[in-house]
Amino acid sequence: MQMRMVRAAVVAVALCAWAQSASAQTPAPAATVVAASVATARAADKAVLIEFGASWCTWCRNFEAFVKAPETSAIIAKHFVVLNLIVRERDEKTALEHPGGNALMDRWGGAKSGLPFYVFLDGSGTKVADSNAMPDGSNIGFPAIPAEISAFMSLMRKAAPAMSAAERTTLETYLTRVMPKPAGQ
Repeated sequence: MQMRMVRAAVVAVALCAWAQSASAQTPAPAATVVAASVATARAADKAVLIEFGASWCTWCRNFEAFVKAPETSAIIAKHFVVLNLIVRERDEKTALEHPGGNALMDRWGGAKSGLPFYVFLDGSGTKVADSNAMPDGSNIGFPAIPAEISAFMSLMRKAAPAMSAAERTTLETYLTRVMPKPAGQ
């Protein structure tokens, strides 16, 4: 009888631990993390850069590398509170998604856009711009060709008007350096 109670207690503790770890891995609702990012941006007099991406998205990883690169990260951090929201995951990875993230992306103009899709908000949470900034209105994604880099730099002027010309040049230089090279070069 005592052994059965001990086993039941062990199982109960294991189930509680599993439930806590599972809930700890569930991303916070998108609206909650956006609100926190907006509050942080407002207090720091910055804009919010929300990047919608997915684990399978190579261009999303390239965008994240750009934001975190040694030569660009200080500039990005000076002007933006950066938030990555996971959306459009596949099959067994849908648990990685921020609840409500797909709806926010759709609401901010990304319903028909590829990934990464990004949005800039001001300190009041108002949308300033998004990555549907190519001349034809399509999504820039990760700026990997000259036309995309040019459109992205126009977004920087709009989303972070206090960014200096030297800072913008540093960002553009990085993007140009990592731009895929045509075969044979």
